[in-house]
Amino acid sequence: MKIGTDSENLLSETAVVCGQSKGIGIHGIASVVNSLAASGGKCLGVEVQITIPEYAYKSRIRTMEKIMKNTCKEQGIELTGVKGVQSPVVNIPVVTVTGIARAPKDEPWCLETGRAGQDVVLTGWAGMDGMVRIADEREQELRKRFAPAFMKQILSYREKIFALKEIDVAKAVGVSAVRQITEGGILAALWNLAKEADTGLELDMRKLSVLQETIEVCEHYRLNPYQLTSVGSLLMVTDDGEALADALRREQVEASVIGRMTDNNDKMLHNGEEVRYIDRPAPDEIMKIYSKGAEDGRYQETDIEVSGEE
Repeated sequence: MKIGTDSENLLSETAVVCGQSKGIGIHGIASVVNSLAASGGKCLGVEVQITIPEYAYKSRIRTMEKIMKNTCKEQGIELTGVKGVQSPVVNIPVVTVTGIARAPKDEPWCLETGRAGQDVVLTGWAGMDGMVRIADEREQELRKRFAPAFMKQILSYREKIFALKEIDVAKAVGVSAVRQITEGGILAALWNLAKEADTGLELDMRKLSVLQETIEVCEHYRLNPYQLTSVGSLLMVTDDGEALADALRREQVEASVIGRMTDNNDKMLHNGEEVRYIDRPAPDEIMKIYSKGAEDGRYQETDIEVSGEE
């Protein structure tokens, strides 16, 4: 939501995340903070509501709140309030995060949606956030399949879900639009970007960066990494994609030019000689993890290890 005044825009953003991990709220906070920054605003504070099933211990709310407080302190964000409730209508915890921000009204870099002929740059990796969330949800199960060092590497990517440095670089270099990759993964984000700008897309699938860890986790659960949430990864639209990607890499940010916007409605994804078209957004692949867990009766009170947990 955006409300304009004479001198600035007041922005509001809401993210809803669910999961058994007691650190799930961190992903909601990152999603809100990144989206506000992508719109040109600095987050002033976030408010959180935690809804847990009736079977869950109330102490879970306190632990989740502590983890989110620690994260907000590290990121310089004010946590203005946390409300926790038990509800018979949810099977797994649900966290709703709402953030507010102020943005200069005349800041040029966040006023456009992109236009034909401009380059599209991807920062980060497709499906990264989803990989981390799945590892949190199924850590004990995955530790039976993967070596401890591999699991440690997967969980280390938690540090990458806040993308403020990337957005600062984009401001300095100049971009037309920045969009975060959230529900539905990079394919949904690309579809929505083209629809918003009323353009087509011509993309190289081989340029869509995916971590090997993400591929391994997705193969284990038969998920499509390109339809997996990736909070912390961004799509940026600019006149000179290579200049932007080079500037990002100098700041140790993974970045690649994945294609360009076109003057038609086709959303083409090239993979060598093969060409496919991006379909309308599908449900995020991570939901299969939650539905499978519910069917198997796996969602019971658990103690998944998360930094900052009591």
